[in-house]
Amino acid sequence: MEFTAKQLAQVLKGTVDGDPEARVTDFAKIEHGKPGKLCFYANPKYEQYVYTCQASILLVNKDFEPKEPIEATLVRVDNAYSALADLLK
Repeated sequence: MEFTAKQLAQVLKGTVDGDPEARVTDFAKIEHGKPGKLCFYANPKYEQYVYTCQASILLVNKDFEPKEPIEATLVRVDNAYSALADLLK
C-alpha cells in the first residue's frame, strides 16, 4: 500500500513538516532509509542517522528539535514508538 505524509499524520493525529504529498510504500530501519520508505526516530542513540537517512518520511516525537537540516518529510506525533505500533496493526 502507498501512503502520503498527510494521510499518516491524519491517522496518527500528528502534523507534517515538509511535503504533505511525500509517499511511502514500506518501512525501513533508520540506518537503511531510502526513498519510498518510512522510518522512525525515538531513541537518541540513533540521532546521527536522522541527518543521513534518505527515507521519504520520518516519524518523530513532536518535541524533536533537529540540530542539522533533514532531507525527509517529518510526521510529528506524541510518541513515535506507539505510533509505529499503531501503524503495524
